[in-house]
Amino acid sequence: MPIYVKANLACNFSCKYCYEHPFKPEEFEEIDWVAVEKTIREQHQKHCSGNKGQSNVGLHGGEPLIMPKDRIEQFLKMGYDLDGRSSIQTNGYNIDEDIIGFFKKYNTGVGVSIDGPWPLNELRGKGTLEERKKQTERILANIDRLLSEKINVSVISVIHKANALGDRRETLKNWVKELHNKRISGRLNPCCCGKPEIDLTPEEAADFYSDMYDFMLRNGIGGWSPFRDMVNSLRGEQSVVCVFKSCSAFCTPSCIPVLKDGSMGVCLRLYTDGKTYLRSEQKDDIRDRVLSQTDCAGCPYWLNCYGGCVGLSIDFDWRNKDRFCLMYKTLFERIENTFKSLGIDVKKKEVQQPRQQRKDDGSGGHWDGDEHLDGSTRHLDSSLQDKPRSDAHTDGVEHLDKGTRHLDG
Repeated sequence: MPIYVKANLACNFSCKYCYEHPFKPEEFEEIDWVAVEKTIREQHQKHCSGNKGQSNVGLHGGEPLIMPKDRIEQFLKMGYDLDGRSSIQTNGYNIDEDIIGFFKKYNTGVGVSIDGPWPLNELRGKGTLEERKKQTERILANIDRLLSEKINVSVISVIHKANALGDRRETLKNWVKELHNKRISGRLNPCCCGKPEIDLTPEEAADFYSDMYDFMLRNGIGGWSPFRDMVNSLRGEQSVVCVFKSCSAFCTPSCIPVLKDGSMGVCLRLYTDGKTYLRSEQKDDIRDRVLSQTDCAGCPYWLNCYGGCVGLSIDFDWRNKDRFCLMYKTLFERIENTFKSLGIDVKKKEVQQPRQQRKDDGSGGHWDGDEHLDGSTRHLDSSLQDKPRSDAHTDGVEHLDKGTRHLDG
């Protein structure tokens, strides 16, 4: 489980669709460095100790490269000491010789956030259009600079009306092909800021991603999300982006964001009202149970998607499915049909079965306290098997066992 260091949410840019706007400070704020490092080490020991060799601690923001350089090095070194690697997600503007030296020293994988060459990147940056154009050119030059230093680089591009429609889509395609030729891949993430003049409609998103899928097939371009994740999901593999995993708005189990005071938050996409929500240590399946009976009931790709991203839910309500469901379903169907035409087996995911044989008093009720399935519902059962039958729960009604809400068999 990756640990994202979100200690600094300030930024040197003012991107027009940034989902952190409601709570992003104007200037760099004081950070409790001791508490942040303590939390990182504790959570790494708890969740990542068996993942040596992959980067489990990543610097995020805001913009992490506006932090003091000694602190940047401190956190990259910590990630390197823990895993032999480190990682960072940055807008790429503040990269200089010192930063490049850190990246090389601490085996840092660098993710650069940029939406394409100018003018596709006009919604990012700060200042006038001319200033944003110069910022874009500098970031592109820094990407080439990182490549020349043999530093691993990937790209996250947010897809919106300024880079996905008309002639600009063709420019984006050519740029993606150039990146592929440089052995750079990354993610094409749909924008979801709630501004209709920026966000694609579900229909526009379905058209864009279908067209990009065809383009990548024609040109042999692989490694880009969400396509690679959909392929992995349809093949029954576990390596998929968090958007296609079972998620909880109160835990967001695919990552652990560490905040400036050392506390742990949920995914920051859920902070739409400007408030900070702390992370629950226990994942629940409430959203899964709701969607499997409402928006996603009967969907053939339910176990490949789980309703999509909580932060992109319709009306920003986690009880609803992802607003880009049409796009995901269109792509899953197209990729599945591609597999079938090539004779490749599609391995549909199966709901996990109970981890061990459950105890039973003969009536079919469960009282071992372990997570299991009743039909297609996943839940925890009471551990009251040693109590009188009248005290055990077998009525299928939601209730509490020592603060844990669940259904019984």
